[in-house]
Amino acid sequence: MKILVMGAGALGTAFGGMLAAAGNDVTLIGRERHMKPIRDHGLRISGIWGLHIVKNINATSELNVTDKLDVVLLTTKSFDTEAAIRELQPHIHADSVVISLQNGIGNEATIAKYVGEAHTMGGMVITGFEIPEPGEVNVTVTADTTKIGALDNKITLRLREIVAIFNDAGIPTDAVDNIQAHIWAKALYSAALNPLSAIFRVEYGRLANPHSFAIIEDMIHEAFEVAEAEGIKLFWTRAEDYLDFLRAKQIPQTANHHSSMLKDIEQGKQTEIDFLNGVFVALGKRHGIPTPVNETIVRVIKFLEGTEL
Repeated sequence: MKILVMGAGALGTAFGGMLAAAGNDVTLIGRERHMKPIRDHGLRISGIWGLHIVKNINATSELNVTDKLDVVLLTTKSFDTEAAIRELQPHIHADSVVISLQNGIGNEATIAKYVGEAHTMGGMVITGFEIPEPGEVNVTVTADTTKIGALDNKITLRLREIVAIFNDAGIPTDAVDNIQAHIWAKALYSAALNPLSAIFRVEYGRLANPHSFAIIEDMIHEAFEVAEAEGIKLFWTRAEDYLDFLRAKQIPQTANHHSSMLKDIEQGKQTEIDFLNGVFVALGKRHGIPTPVNETIVRVIKFLEGTEL
């Protein structure tokens, strides 16, 4: 299968590398600083998915596609989604599928606007990745299998085929008929932990402290009110049920992980806060629901990243 990974940072490099190691034709599009050592020496993958040295992989910093693409994995930051899919649009053919493996809410709708819902799938990844050195990626922690689903919630033969290829490559993946529920579940997890890890500069496990978890409780209660107003069917009927799951399962499983948002702030990069807590704020305003804690978190992160509101 011919696969393109657009925005190959830590997550995209790990997925692309595993798929290439399994014999797929994979091209990574990412920053030249990371792509050059992969071209020169191969990609080194380490961590919980095992040790792999992958040399049969294309790595470049520019989109220069001549062949038809079977699958595009979109792994850019959410604020780059529209620019990326506009660049990709001419290379999407009748049988192509674009799968968002990104953080946040709304990426699939942006993709579908350019390539159509039939060519768009959503993905949920709740696994940690980091780049120790350019040309390397380490898979650090995971709290669940990857989920992939079509926007019409149908589990088609095409979806099953893609999921089988992921599993054959050593990426534990499930086909689901409710991908938006999984995307919102990931957004709850990310909005709860990502910004506070960045603000307090601690790993996720430290956020179980009663003082920090009290902030999380307020954020999640606001998010649940917004989800109900939006008509989103979550896996939990009450905020308290999700908070119990977060505290008992998700935080322990990813306790040693530092948020990508912290790394973005340390490197002077723009964060994805507008697509996490910022979504709850925006939707809250649409429905007349106050979201003061999420709004405060957004403002703090904006201050830390030096971005004007």
